[in-house]
Amino acid sequence: MLLRNIFISISLLTLCACNTTELRNYSSNPNDPFEKTNRKIHAFNKHIDETTLKPASKIYGNVIPRPIRLGAANFYENLQEPKRFVNHLGQTEFIKATTDVSRFVINSSVGIFGIFDVASRISLFSDDTEFDETFAYWGLPVGPYLELPFIGPSSIRGSMSMLVDYTLNPMSLLSGPAEGASLITFGALDILNKRHEFGTMVDTILHNSLDSYYSARSTYLQTRINEPPEPMEDNLDLFDPYEDF
Repeated sequence: MLLRNIFISISLLTLCACNTTELRNYSSNPNDPFEKTNRKIHAFNKHIDETTLKPASKIYGNVIPRPIRLGAANFYENLQEPKRFVNHLGQTEFIKATTDVSRFVINSSVGIFGIFDVASRISLFSDDTEFDETFAYWGLPVGPYLELPFIGPSSIRGSMSMLVDYTLNPMSLLSGPAEGASLITFGALDILNKRHEFGTMVDTILHNSLDSYYSARSTYLQTRINEPPEPMEDNLDLFDPYEDF
């Protein structure tokens, strides 16, 4: 976690340092004064997706049985509940904060450390949120658009939120190399699973559009500057361990 936070901080400082003159010379979008450098980083991220992430996600999705993938995804999502709880409190969404606590307790116990999403079975559904939304709630502007290496679309506010979000992961309570190994392992599995499940949407933006940078930037800024859209419903079926009985 520490290495990731340092990496994000260095990326931000590098972008700001490299673009002092760029602010005066290149700005086709008022929310994107660093467009020239952002496009270079986007090309790098796109190459990484094409050569590494996309093939790896296909192998992961085709080799690992779906119940196991969903169990790993559920486990990772359950670890996000403390973060959601703090953010919902910060947004004065007290009912949602109560739901976050209930989901975490139920799924961590009856759901066997979150492997099974039992809470959703009793209509306690997750409502994802992050510090980016909390900062926006308290009036902090989104700031310039940024494309971060290996991470993708973000902003000054979004990058700040990532640093805070990761401090609320329960695995940060682990000490020594166990913390880093656990965060990297389950974070990587979650990325692979989402890249596989939402592969069509990602391919449309990154590889099937005339200007993938413009498409990625527009998609990101629309959810950060305008009113947030309704929660997106995915096509992941809830895994019922007793469905064969």
